[in-house]
Amino acid sequence: MPSTKSTFLYISLICFQIAPFARRSARPIPSIGEATVRYNLADLHTHSFCSDGMRTPTQAVEEARDAGLQALSLTDHDTVEGIDEAIEAGSNLGVEVIAGSELSAHVREREVHLLAYLIDWNNDELNSGLSQVHQARRQRGVAIVERLNDMGLGIELEEVLDHAQGSPLGRPHIAAVMIEKGLVADKDEAFNRYIGDRAPAFRAKPHISAQEVIARVHRAGGVTFLAHPGHSLPDAVIQQLIRFGLDGIEVFHPAHQPPQIDFYTQLADRHGLLISGGSDSHGDAHGTRIGDYGIGYEAIEAMRARAARYAA
Repeated sequence: MPSTKSTFLYISLICFQIAPFARRSARPIPSIGEATVRYNLADLHTHSFCSDGMRTPTQAVEEARDAGLQALSLTDHDTVEGIDEAIEAGSNLGVEVIAGSELSAHVREREVHLLAYLIDWNNDELNSGLSQVHQARRQRGVAIVERLNDMGLGIELEEVLDHAQGSPLGRPHIAAVMIEKGLVADKDEAFNRYIGDRAPAFRAKPHISAQEVIARVHRAGGVTFLAHPGHSLPDAVIQQLIRFGLDGIEVFHPAHQPPQIDFYTQLADRHGLLISGGSDSHGDAHGTRIGDYGIGYEAIEAMRARAARYAA
């Protein structure tokens, strides 16, 4: 008889292989022998207007309910602004909301994104760190807008700030203005021609130590997971994050193909890491929807057990 863990991973892999072709049901999988396996009952990677998403936190929770999910984590970039609203909506709609955020960090010159879960989002140290990030993001945005104007594209900073609506300023907000003004056809063109990582108007984010971000999340009672490692992230960077105290890795993600899912599942098993999964849905018409990707609720239970180590 296979173990519960191995059966869960096998069935999860099969389910996620069919994800591009059909919206998965959030219903429990029937028991196999003695092992009862649940899958895709939690989407742990979603975004709202509070960063670069296209829906309110309440709408995100409504989408989770409509998808039949048991739990949702709102993980907006470098902010916890939408958590209170999401939790209230979840209470009304019967969806458990896991406090989260997607935090920018660096391992040497390499930028990484860390998903923080189960955090105390009112923690003073955490919020102080986020305020510093917001200021740095604004400075970076100003530099990109200045460079675009030097290139002859007429963009006003105020237009970009209007799109951000008080959320941490990011390149998608600049791209939105470029689309609105007819300078590019879509976000892909904006990034490819002007503001992407190798484009002429690119400006790097100020470096924020991943080691310090992980420690700060732990001090706020949460756990940290590496987001979408399949985005060409070198193994040496992952190994360094593990040494810094990384708790887990996002295995199930729209960008991960079955061989990557298998690879990161085995990596997590070798290093005692937890696993998570989510749609990384931003709410755009042609992107993934909340509930299109996810993971079994057991993943949240494992997170809680790990977070108990960091409780004050």
